Amino acid sequence: MTMLNQLLAARALRPLDVQAGRLLARLSGGTSPELPIATAFASWATGQGHTCLPLSALSPHLTEAGLDGSRFKDLAAVRQTLLATPVVGRPDDHCPLILDDRDRLYLLRFYRYEQTIACALRSRAEGIETLAAPRARALLAELFPPAAASPAAIDWQRTAAALALLKRFVVISGGPGTGKTYTVARILAALAALAPQKLRIGLAAPTGKAALRLQESIRAAQTTLPPKWAGLIADQAQTLHRLLGFRSSPPGFLHNSANPLHLDLLILDEASMIDVPLMAAMLAALPPACRVILLGDRDQLASVEAGNLLSDICGSEDRRWSTALTAHLQPLTGSPHGPTRSFDAQAADPLADSIVLLRTSRRFREASGISALSRAVNSGEGDALNTVLDQPYPDLRIEEQTGPNQSAWLQAQLLRFFSPLFKARSASAALQELGKRRILCTLREGPSGVDGINALTETIFRRLGDISAGERCYRGMPMIILRNDYQLGLFNGDTGIVWPDDQGMLQAWFPLAEDAIRPISLARLPPWQSSYAITVHKSQGSEFGEVLLLLPPEDVPILSRELLYTGITRARDALTVYGRKDLLVRAVERRVVRYSGLGDQLRDQREDNEARRH
Repeated sequence: MTMLNQLLAARALRPLDVQAGRLLARLSGGTSPELPIATAFASWATGQGHTCLPLSALSPHLTEAGLDGSRFKDLAAVRQTLLATPVVGRPDDHCPLILDDRDRLYLLRFYRYEQTIACALRSRAEGIETLAAPRARALLAELFPPAAASPAAIDWQRTAAALALLKRFVVISGGPGTGKTYTVARILAALAALAPQKLRIGLAAPTGKAALRLQESIRAAQTTLPPKWAGLIADQAQTLHRLLGFRSSPPGFLHNSANPLHLDLLILDEASMIDVPLMAAMLAALPPACRVILLGDRDQLASVEAGNLLSDICGSEDRRWSTALTAHLQPLTGSPHGPTRSFDAQAADPLADSIVLLRTSRRFREASGISALSRAVNSGEGDALNTVLDQPYPDLRIEEQTGPNQSAWLQAQLLRFFSPLFKARSASAALQELGKRRILCTLREGPSGVDGINALTETIFRRLGDISAGERCYRGMPMIILRNDYQLGLFNGDTGIVWPDDQGMLQAWFPLAEDAIRPISLARLPPWQSSYAITVHKSQGSEFGEVLLLLPPEDVPILSRELLYTGITRARDALTVYGRKDLLVRAVERRVVRYSGLGDQLRDQREDNEARRH
């Protein structure tokens, strides 16, 4: 049995990966025994969320699968034999596989995706825009009046707005409640007021749910603006796929480099959820002069598909702004100290001048346990986590999975969470109840996963008589959409409720903006499932009053700092974590690893120059 067959039998590779390895082995004439294994793992890597595969990862992956990986330990020799084949090239070549100078092996298209993103963002990050400083300062002072409690403190929201006036590419990152959409609404007003003509503005997000929430947040922020500015703001958001004009046949987008979007400014929310191929398509479809503002939380989970976009752009630590930028920012910020209190050195990172972090959360009270837990998780320190877990907080509860009464406790929570759905008087009221509290799972399968909790919940309510025997769909059933349907305007992750219409026919009801809802025939729905519980991944971009976060009974690789942080920060008022404390500590010390070269391409001038030539 060949090594590829052994890896397939061990389920270390997919059939697709094995076929890719065999194909390139044939195309190369079979001269390199390392090539099919390296190719198969490069294909496997993209399916695991990576954009490339470091050659140093080959030997450990083989060893983990129970095979001899010693052949791949000499990286220089592996590199030499791969580059000697006609199917592996260097970054400026056009070959099925690309091997860069840092021994990262790419499928060609993923290398090109990273090149496209790096070139587009670096070109926008260059330079500082010219503007009338006195007028801009007066406008920002009106949009961001100083706080009465600490008028001399740095207003990071105003600083972010000032940065957006000076740069064509800006990333505004911050945790929940730090005011990202509040800030961007004022940025929209400021840019519109300073523009010589009406701006063409796009608001977009990676999912329908996130787009709807962005739209609602922008409209809410409009009400806090002076009336003369509120009317200048664009407030219609859509998904990135809809903005680009997704086509299924032939697959691709209507808008691309040959048919760009007519935009002067694009706001992208929930940027951590955007995968690398989609971001590359988005940037390729923008005119070079179009400003881009990314909003998101760099500490959240990365996209389900390939890449770790927002984290790669922001880098692993706080970057310093250049002295040139701070000299332009100080006249606009209104602070006598300006932002140089934290950033005062010449930036070595070309993207550093485009990134601002919002630090103050207005969602949580100062003594909030949810806020304290999220900070402890982000610190990555088990001692900090244990300190929070040992403190009593009114909004935080840790329920350990021990003792004989745990099953009864969990069932009681399911009753408390979902009885209001069956007692509601209308579909609208049921949707409102569903939005108040949510159960989040780290796993999809198993008793503590989404499938197990959904089945247990239905069993409970069938026993109580709220669900009739044999009913697949029933009044009060929550559902989640699993695939985009552009004709219906439904998107993966959208949540609805099953409820009878005026004629007594069961329909699926979904929320629209401004508390409106709409019914859709159950027969017309794209794939869906019940959603008493949803995965933490599916909850991204959402906010609930109360969250019950369920951990698995045993440690699993998916438990990570990013997963915990994302689940914790979905809660606004109350959070219960159901799981073992030792698993929490292990998860905090484990980070999600995504193989990627985007961070280096963004910050490496030589690679960027190569990108420009393509």
